Amino acid sequence: MLVYRLRRILIMKKTVSIILPCYKEEASLPLYFKAVDEAIKNIRNQYDFTFILVNDGSTDKTLEVMEKLYEERDDITYLSFSRNYGQNAALSAGLDACTSDFAITMDVDLQDPVTLIPEMLHALDEEGYDLVNPHRADRKSDSFFKRTTAAAFYNAINKLEGREVLPRNVNAFRGFNRRAYEAVKALPEKDRFVINEISAVGFRAKTIDIVRGERSAGESKYTVKKMFDYAFSLLSSGTSKPLYTPLIASLCFLAFSSFAFLAFLVFFVLGNVGISAFSLSWVSPCFILTGVFLGLSLLGSFLGIYGIYLHNILINTRERPTYVIALKKERSEKNRVK
Repeated sequence: MLVYRLRRILIMKKTVSIILPCYKEEASLPLYFKAVDEAIKNIRNQYDFTFILVNDGSTDKTLEVMEKLYEERDDITYLSFSRNYGQNAALSAGLDACTSDFAITMDVDLQDPVTLIPEMLHALDEEGYDLVNPHRADRKSDSFFKRTTAAAFYNAINKLEGREVLPRNVNAFRGFNRRAYEAVKALPEKDRFVINEISAVGFRAKTIDIVRGERSAGESKYTVKKMFDYAFSLLSSGTSKPLYTPLIASLCFLAFSSFAFLAFLVFFVLGNVGISAFSLSWVSPCFILTGVFLGLSLLGSFLGIYGIYLHNILINTRERPTYVIALKKERSEKNRVK
C-alpha cells in the first residue's frame, strides 16, 4: 500500500506487458501494432507498455517481422522458440518473461479487440480486480459445427465437475494483475494449459462481454484435429471426475451382469426340464456373445480413460521443459545499447 501511494505521489507510470503468441503471423503483426497504438494512445501517459512477442516456431517470416518491429520501436521484447511448441507454451514463456504491474494475453490477429485494453486496465487498476475475462457474448461468426461443439463441451465439462471449471466462451484473451499472473507462473505443471490454470488459481475476476472480430490477415491455425486435441487436453487437465467413470461403469455392468446371470440361470434350468421355449441352443450363444461384447466395450472405455490420464502423468513426471528459447531480445538490452 505504501509503494502504491509513493508511486501516485511521484506520478510514476504503472507497467503493462501485452503478451502475444505468434505462429505464422507475418501479415498480422504490422496491422496489430497499427491498431493497438491507436487504441492505447490516450492512456500512454498513465501506463508504460511493453509488448512481449513469442515466435512459436513459425516457418514464414514472422521472426523477421518481429526483428524489424524491435528495431523500429522501443517497447518490444521478443522470444523465438527452437520449434513449434503450441499456444500454451508461448503464453507460458510470455508470462515467465513478464515483470510488469499488469499483464494482458491476447491473439495478434485482431480477433481479440485491442479497443478493450483501456477498459481491462481500468478494471485491474482502478476497480481492484485480479483478473479480467473477456467473454464472447456472440458466436454467430463461427460455423454451426464450432458453435454446437463448443457449447456441448463447456456444458459437459462444467456439469461433470459440478462447478464452473472453465468460464463459458472465454479463451486466452485475459487480463492479470501481478498477484494473479505470479500465481499462475508458480504452478508446477510441465504440460502447461494456461486457460485451466487461470481458473485454478481463483482470485477476484471481472467478466466483460465482447464480440470477436474477423482475422486481420492470414488463416485460422485451429484445424478440426487441433480443436479436438485442445478439448481433450482441457478435459484431462481440468477435471478428475472421469477417473470415477470406471468404478461407476463397473457397478452398472455388475448389476446388469448379475441380472443377466440369474435370468439365464433360470432359462438354463427351464431348458433342462424340457421347456422348449428356453432351448439351450439359443440361450447359451446369446449369453456368451453378450458377455464378450460388454467385456470388450468395458475394457476399451477403461483403457481410453486411463490413457488420457497416463499421458498427463508421463508429461508431468519426465520433467521436460515446456519450451526452449532459441533467441531472446529484451527491451532493456536495446535501451542499454542506445
